[in-house]
Amino acid sequence: MASTPVFVAPARPHAIVTQRVSASPVILGAAAITVALLLVSRLHYVPMWDGLEYASAIGRAAETRGPGWLRLAGHASHAYALLVVGAQMIAPGQYWPILATNALLLVVAGLGFFRLCSIVFPGRDHDVERALLTAAFVLQPALLAAVVQPGLDFPVVPAFLWTTVFALEKRWLAMAATGIALAFTKETGVLLYAGLLASLVVWDPRIALGRPGRRALALARVVVIGAPGIVFALYLLYRAHSVPAGEPVVWNAGTQMIGQSLLRQLIVPRIDRYLASYLAIALVLNFAWIVTLVAVGGGVVTARRALRHERPLEALRASMTSTTGFLVVLSAISGYLLTRFASYANARYLLVVMALLLPLCYAALVTMRTTIPVRRLILGTLVVLLGVATVRTVDPVSRRLFGTFPFGEHSMLRMTSVSHECCASGRDQLVYSLEFTTLAALTDDALGWVQAGDSVLVVLPDSTNWHAIRLLDRVTGRRTLDRFTGIAPKVTESDSAGLLANDGSRAAYIALPNGDRARGLDQLSNTFVIGRERRVSRGGYWLSVYGLTRRPRGG
Repeated sequence: MASTPVFVAPARPHAIVTQRVSASPVILGAAAITVALLLVSRLHYVPMWDGLEYASAIGRAAETRGPGWLRLAGHASHAYALLVVGAQMIAPGQYWPILATNALLLVVAGLGFFRLCSIVFPGRDHDVERALLTAAFVLQPALLAAVVQPGLDFPVVPAFLWTTVFALEKRWLAMAATGIALAFTKETGVLLYAGLLASLVVWDPRIALGRPGRRALALARVVVIGAPGIVFALYLLYRAHSVPAGEPVVWNAGTQMIGQSLLRQLIVPRIDRYLASYLAIALVLNFAWIVTLVAVGGGVVTARRALRHERPLEALRASMTSTTGFLVVLSAISGYLLTRFASYANARYLLVVMALLLPLCYAALVTMRTTIPVRRLILGTLVVLLGVATVRTVDPVSRRLFGTFPFGEHSMLRMTSVSHECCASGRDQLVYSLEFTTLAALTDDALGWVQAGDSVLVVLPDSTNWHAIRLLDRVTGRRTLDRFTGIAPKVTESDSAGLLANDGSRAAYIALPNGDRARGLDQLSNTFVIGRERRVSRGGYWLSVYGLTRRPRGG
């Protein structure tokens, strides 16, 4: 993009140069320090829900390295598993190797995002804006939450960003290599790679068709960049002839939500509450509505300019030949692919779309010819808002759209409200920011007070006991990942607690705020004598704990 007079201030040229040199490192440094402090403060987090499932799979793989040890939780996760399982071997039963691995991958993702922005917005005129965009990317609340909560959707992000960078730089071998890593991080990586290839061909058909007289070069290029798909197809062929009876060839748990095969969900478009939930997460959650409104504004301006042209279709096509046009196509295709499968309202599923929308937002600001101060004000404000949203649910639009439930003096989003899915107000759905880690910490505080061990029945509200509590430390009574020293407590939900408690035995009701506390007490009152409420609290958050004593039978 050519420089405009706004970038020139003849009266103080040296000041402008100094600002361009110094502002970007300051912005990036401040973002890096903030992220580091946020992650270090979660160093003692013990995963729960889906995160516990993945952390346990990583731990078992590090200890046994048996058949299929690189397939974490049934997924084709070989590339990521090699890294994280290797790190876990350093300290079996500890959480910090997982966090350290993900923190390293966040650095890789940040570098990839910055490189992508440098390709789309080259030149020193965009230095500060590239830094602000990168700061917004690494401070994205759902992204940081996925760094802390073990899973496979986060490591897809750095692989996807670098594959996209290599594609734009026409480094085909590097693209194929990172594409294989992308495909073998999670199955959605294969779809994203296919979407990237499709975007490239739509954006520049010569990549696949070549030029007259040079078709052989195009064919060789297609073979190279098609390697990830070929390798994954061979892997599926191997799986089809080697998996034990009853085990799926490829992960397909997503079929249970609407009773349709994965292939049908991919091919046949549908509009339902699951799609609405995904769109709300990608386009609204955590101040994403600001990014969405700006991007839509840029699209409207582009369309109006094209319509004023003598040949509007040619003008629109010309606008799509830029790298920004490529990002528009890539975002649209990636968004379609990631919202096809009916599943839970987990923000981590849409991290790639969230990342792509940020440069589109800035491209829209440029398209709308906003001044440099306005651009920086908007991006800087977005960075600050995202930084706050990493630890507090403060976005008024998200609160209005999803609704909230009380968590002490604060509140969190009722993430199941749009899709009307299971799980009370949410379990892993609450991993949309780092605020969810406070719930995990308070659960540990409550367990420490209860000192459940393996004799006290721990009761949770209905629909909240999905890998919430699995192992307890023998000394502290808090949750642990160490399966050699930990003990398994008796855990149930309020609707079935009466079936598991013996006469006169001791139990405790931990009223997790994402469940229905009052309903649980009502269900328990017919079977137990409910003790007085005790609150465990941290920084204005609290949850209630009640001692329970089984009523004598017939009493």
